[in-house]
Amino acid sequence: MTDKQTLAEQLLTRFRGVPKVDMTDCKSWIERSMREHDYAIDQKVKPEDARLILAYAEYDGTQQIALRTAHYFAYTDLEERVNKVKVSEQYRIMAARLLTVYERMRRQDTRGNVRFTIGKRADRRGQR
Repeated sequence: MTDKQTLAEQLLTRFRGVPKVDMTDCKSWIERSMREHDYAIDQKVKPEDARLILAYAEYDGTQQIALRTAHYFAYTDLEERVNKVKVSEQYRIMAARLLTVYERMRRQDTRGNVRFTIGKRADRRGQR
């Protein structure tokens, strides 16, 4: 069983090198992912669900970074040129890829989450 703190630390290692991402961000992304997977925030996570929770949190974090960087701009001066316009777009592309990975992992998770039954007819037709 894994707790929220351990998952947040693992997520932070995945985002190391990304500017302005800290433990507070990772904890909030893990909390959202836990809620999406029907866990209480203070509840321990089963090992088989930890991968899904981390994958969803990684997608969510990348999406949040894309929103934070949406205001980036291009600046040109006589001596220097700065262009950060495509930063947000690249994060959105990465988030879409991470969502695809998460959905593939979710589909491969065959722990009996799907249940199919056919009920009996109320009018009793077809019974002899």
